Amino acid sequence: MDYSDTPATPDSLLTRDAVAVWHPFTQHGLGREPIPMAGGSGAMLRDAGGREYLDMISSWWVNLHGHGRPELAQAVSEQILKLDHVQFAGATHEPAVRLAERLLEKAGLTGSAKVFYSDNGSTAVEAALKIAHQHWANLGTPRRLFVTLRGSYHGDTVGAMSVGRSSGFFDAFHGMLFETVALPVPLVWDGFSNEEGEREALKEIACLLAGDRDQIAALIVEPLVQGSGGMRFHSPGFLSELCRLFRERGIPVIFDEVMTGFGRTGSFFAFQQTGFIPDLICLSKGITGGILPLAVTIASNDLFDSFLGNDFSTALAHGHSYTANPVACAAALASLDLHASTDSLGQVARIHEKLRQRLVQLSSHPLIEHTRLLGGIAAFDLAGTETGYAAGSGKKLAAYAQEYGVLLRPLGNVIYLMPPYCITNEQIDRAFDVIEAF
Repeated sequence: MDYSDTPATPDSLLTRDAVAVWHPFTQHGLGREPIPMAGGSGAMLRDAGGREYLDMISSWWVNLHGHGRPELAQAVSEQILKLDHVQFAGATHEPAVRLAERLLEKAGLTGSAKVFYSDNGSTAVEAALKIAHQHWANLGTPRRLFVTLRGSYHGDTVGAMSVGRSSGFFDAFHGMLFETVALPVPLVWDGFSNEEGEREALKEIACLLAGDRDQIAALIVEPLVQGSGGMRFHSPGFLSELCRLFRERGIPVIFDEVMTGFGRTGSFFAFQQTGFIPDLICLSKGITGGILPLAVTIASNDLFDSFLGNDFSTALAHGHSYTANPVACAAALASLDLHASTDSLGQVARIHEKLRQRLVQLSSHPLIEHTRLLGGIAAFDLAGTETGYAAGSGKKLAAYAQEYGVLLRPLGNVIYLMPPYCITNEQIDRAFDVIEAF
């Protein structure tokens, strides 16, 4: 059958989808139909029937500047006609070099770090884990133990699952995962700074380091916000002290900024709020403005130098077919231009203030607790309901919101709003009005 001649009606698209497609994070046995999307503009998405939805989750946290940005489309079109792809082992090109330069500049790391390219958040984390692991092997002092924060989620490849095993997402794969140690994380929310919890956690962590420090290859954290684990916040002060304990012992620190990077937390990178510069930084999601897959792992020159040698044995034998794809790099460069031309951090500050106003109103609702806000990320828990990713309370609210044209994707009983930076205050009001009416 020539599907190119099949009318893209909602019913026909869903029928074909059910026959041919396996969706991520989906229990197909429940029979819930996906939304047959057909277009998007700004903060809005449109389905095949012409109905519009306010994208309050930035299409899985990747869309920064809004859908349908002509600047990104133009950059992609021009780059395809110049150089669409080349193997990055043994070759280089201007978009990859320029993007690396600009990312290092934005991070304040020019001259002190290198950029390693990959495809998505999970592979950025895999590269960081392998760099940390092989770093110790190259020094002749192998270490295999990775330390994480409890409830962390770092992606779905095997290494990323291993350091995210305490998130509860990977029970079916425990036999595949390597050993990790999960540290306590003192959670904070509006009106609760949890200073006592921070002191107790740091004491416990210092005791751990007194015993196992020579076995630890690296610490990996999601800075300030644990995303998929439930939009769980911790303070910059706690994170800074935590990382200092590892730095004092010569243990590399990895910041997984796949979600938090590019302005989401109010600073361009979350680490810039901590006063601590990590040894490895993982970036993806919003890097191209949400239009093409790309990821980077920024590694300090100290780590890079430990891979230098006279033969291949100490080299990083890791890569991907589409590493540093020129078209994706061109999109990322155009996205960086948009950050400047649209004042994205100013937009996040505006969004933050509007979210704050509506969260204050919402916090008095008896079914709402633990409201929290950082940059352009707002979240709260549905009180008195089951918890965990499979909890049904959030799904009921999401289904209700969808009927009224607002797209949410709760994390169990946790509701969060993470809109693209182009969203208007009126659109934010619309989303909260729907939530309050539930």
